[in-house]
Amino acid sequence: MTDPSLEEFLALARHAGLEFTEEEAPRMHEGWRRMQSMLLSRLPADPDLTDEPALVFVAAGAGIAR
Repeated sequence: MTDPSLEEFLALARHAGLEFTEEEAPRMHEGWRRMQSMLLSRLPADPDLTDEPALVFVAAGAGIAR
């Protein structure tokens, strides 16, 4: 995946409901690019879901059996 230009990034941000000032835009774009390259690239493409933590909903007043 190629990095989008600043203009493409801002279009994606606007579509998500985010607006940046002229000062913020380049910093947010650079931060997003670094996040993509350093953090998201480390995620496995096809993780084993049995190793992933599960979200569990416990209704108010419910007990937990052990």
